Amino acid sequence: MSDLSITTDFSKTDYQTWKQAVEAGLKGADFDTLIRKTDDDIQRGPLFTLKDRPETVTSLPRQKTPLLDGRPWHICSPVRDPDLSFANQQLLEDLRGGASAVELTIGKQALQLRNKADLKRLFEGVFLELVPVTVTFADIGLSDIRRSVALLSAFEGFKNTPLTLGFDPIGSYYQNVDREPVFPLLENNMTEDTITLTVNAAQIHDNGGTEAQELSYLAAAAAAYWRHYDPGTKLSARIACDQDAHLTIAKFRAARLILSQVAKAFNIDTTVPVHAVTSHRMMQKIDPWTNLLRVMSSGFGAICGGAEFITLRPFTDALSETPRHATPFSYRIARNMQMMMMEESHLGQVQDPTFGSYFHEKLTHDLAKTAWTEFQAIESGGGLLALLQNGIFQKAIATSRAERKAKAAPILGVTLHPSKNERPAPLRGEVS
Repeated sequence: MSDLSITTDFSKTDYQTWKQAVEAGLKGADFDTLIRKTDDDIQRGPLFTLKDRPETVTSLPRQKTPLLDGRPWHICSPVRDPDLSFANQQLLEDLRGGASAVELTIGKQALQLRNKADLKRLFEGVFLELVPVTVTFADIGLSDIRRSVALLSAFEGFKNTPLTLGFDPIGSYYQNVDREPVFPLLENNMTEDTITLTVNAAQIHDNGGTEAQELSYLAAAAAAYWRHYDPGTKLSARIACDQDAHLTIAKFRAARLILSQVAKAFNIDTTVPVHAVTSHRMMQKIDPWTNLLRVMSSGFGAICGGAEFITLRPFTDALSETPRHATPFSYRIARNMQMMMMEESHLGQVQDPTFGSYFHEKLTHDLAKTAWTEFQAIESGGGLLALLQNGIFQKAIATSRAERKAKAAPILGVTLHPSKNERPAPLRGEVS
């Protein structure tokens, strides 16, 4: 071990000295070429110092989550294949391989659970009292969602299972699946461990929204649900994580700050579990093997950002509109990425690893401030549903999507360092 002291044995360099060294290295190029900005026009470098750190910083660790048993976060098994036999086998393999929670995706191209018999087939061999279950819905309307929620809530196998039902009527309206801006009655036969409502902010990201738009949607939807339903109604949040790991860290930390402020406005003391899911828009069809790097980086950001539940997509997800074609190999790689980060890299041993970091604290603060301003604009405009009804919110997302496309940022393996010998990725069956 070295006897060097960090505080006394290293020379202290001020900002100007650093900048002079950088400018010398630029060899005449403008210093501003090093400045990068997010899609929300938030500056993110090249250097942040103590003077850039917000006056007040808050530790933002994960919340207490059921059935972790010493683990820092839940590794979720993405169960979504319409073939119940395959879905069951994949789930069992994931649980044997280290997954600790289940994410069900119910939809036209995903799971189609018609009755209790289907649920029994899906969960055959699974000890549900040991495994939290989270539900999300894709491309189905509120009537079908309500039928699924009723089926799930009445399933005896979930009697002792922490269950997140994924009910998100505002999200269904945004997806243009249902155009009735209603808040249906919630099922009243839930257990204490059941979370009925979910704010699926990840869909804003996948439709092209910026980080601040995703977070402002999260705040506005949470406010709408707590305003309409009892303020004590339990919520969960679903947020996208992408290959920009540092911005992902800041986004998840900012989400904690924003949710706590919204809850405070309603005079409620509640925690909202955050479920991270891999960005779908970042996944590439060309040389899909490079998606392995993107998925790993997104998982790193979600972990260091403090997500309680993390679902990483199979790297072949961009190759097909249906999850039917993801192979056991693709699922295993997605699961093992989290296992490596948890058990080999030990990323969960520090509760809030970027707490106090000048860069991350500054980015967290600026992103939260920008998102909060957009949230206030939504509230001033009549609330989220009003802006969805008149199309204002959708137009803002479309504008962000177009602006990002116009930037044409380089994509690894596609426009940057493309492979000369691209290998096809494995798929289960023929992609129609």
